[in-house]
Amino acid sequence: MKTDIFEDMKDCIGCHVSDLPYRKREVWEEIKRQLPLTYPKEQLEKFSHYVFGVDYAVIMGILEMRKGSDKPCRKCESTC
Repeated sequence: MKTDIFEDMKDCIGCHVSDLPYRKREVWEEIKRQLPLTYPKEQLEKFSHYVFGVDYAVIMGILEMRKGSDKPCRKCESTC
């Protein structure tokens, strides 16, 4: 069972937790692949702020808007 998104993403991406904000695109692709995320809401909030600098609700909103689209959104293109 998944218990720590920081550790799981670190393992999936193949880097240190401190490197995750610098590997946003890879993290973003992994998040899309793993949907729905089954981590505690508080942990998802912390992770979203740490890596992307936004609330988790913003991440989920972007994913909802992009359902069915393979084109990167403008927000992600500017931060990744």
